[in-house]
Amino acid sequence: MIYRGKYVLSGCVVAIVFLFCLTANSFAGPAWHIEGEYFEGCTCNPGCPCLFGSEPTYKKCKIAGVFHIEKGKYGEYSLDGQTVIGMTDFTADPDSNWIVFYLSDSVSGIQKDALLEIFKNRVFNFADVPSGRIIVKSLPIQIESSEWHKKAVAGDNLILEVEILRGKGDPTKPLQIINKKFAIWANEFCATLNMGKAIKHRFHEGSYEWNYDERSGFATTFKFTSSN
Repeated sequence: MIYRGKYVLSGCVVAIVFLFCLTANSFAGPAWHIEGEYFEGCTCNPGCPCLFGSEPTYKKCKIAGVFHIEKGKYGEYSLDGQTVIGMTDFTADPDSNWIVFYLSDSVSGIQKDALLEIFKNRVFNFADVPSGRIIVKSLPIQIESSEWHKKAVAGDNLILEVEILRGKGDPTKPLQIINKKFAIWANEFCATLNMGKAIKHRFHEGSYEWNYDERSGFATTFKFTSSN
């Protein structure tokens, strides 16, 4: 009877483990990946000190970050060509922080759900912003990108134009930060940043509003996956 009890107990443990794994798998989301180009404008003067681990120029670090997905998939659904723009305040207290997301008004319902799942729960999850302070809007979004110029327009709510700065030593090459010191998206961003100036950076959404023309900007590439 002792051995039988052990076998019964072992059988129960195996069954519980099996059910746990089955339940976990049933709630696990589909595999996904996104990669493409990123550019942003922020509060700081050009040459953002945050990128070197220093305090922001004006004690605040508010950004408009543009993620243009060149290749992406969420389960069986393609995310190629989609753009997500996120505005937030990196320096806000946890109990007052907020996020505004803009997505293209041409995005399908399934793609929208997938993008919000990725960007709320993975890309911007460090901000720990409750749903009541997250604004999501679908707007006409226009993206322009060349070697020296990046531009994003989202309806009448955002315009961001970043001119990449040329180095003085070799004006045919961009001014760069290589092997950056940047805690957020440290592994998901390329180690090299092309530094720039946001010649236009204007945003308004409800009580959130700013004009950071001629402030800092940069461009790089990104890659996020569900396995990270």
